[in-house]
Amino acid sequence: MGVGEIDPLRALNPGLVFKTELEDYLKFLCYYGYSKKNIRSMSKTNFNCPKNSSEDLISNINYPSISIKTLGRHQKAKVVTRTVTNVGPTNSTYIAKVQAPKGMVIKVIHNKLLFYGGIQKRSYQVLFYNNDAQSGYNFGSITWLDGKHYVHTIFGVNTK
Repeated sequence: MGVGEIDPLRALNPGLVFKTELEDYLKFLCYYGYSKKNIRSMSKTNFNCPKNSSEDLISNINYPSISIKTLGRHQKAKVVTRTVTNVGPTNSTYIAKVQAPKGMVIKVIHNKLLFYGGIQKRSYQVLFYNNDAQSGYNFGSITWLDGKHYVHTIFGVNTK
């Protein structure tokens, strides 16, 4: 699933960006099961994995897309956190618009992001509910709009 055609001029003024740092990539290795020793050897750092690391936490790495490995029917919500940085106008307000797959409910907590006084970061959570989605991969999107910019987050959820 793509997010549309490439527009080089829009890429110069995206409005919001998802910054993925070295720590995010190191956490990915932890969540995927790499040992602390191997991660330290590869990264040349003294990085420590978060406690209770598991593949389920990979969804929380700050990518501009979201992938959920498994979401069972009627199980409690899967909560994913994202942080965006405003690189657009100093004073901006973004509103979230959700396109949910049939049988799923998607809620954005902090569905209005207010930026003022320079480059700032804001975090939000996305709650995924599988009420009765078709088994397999289901796709949708969250679009942040401020009247000039539209920032897409696509997601894929494997439902059981």
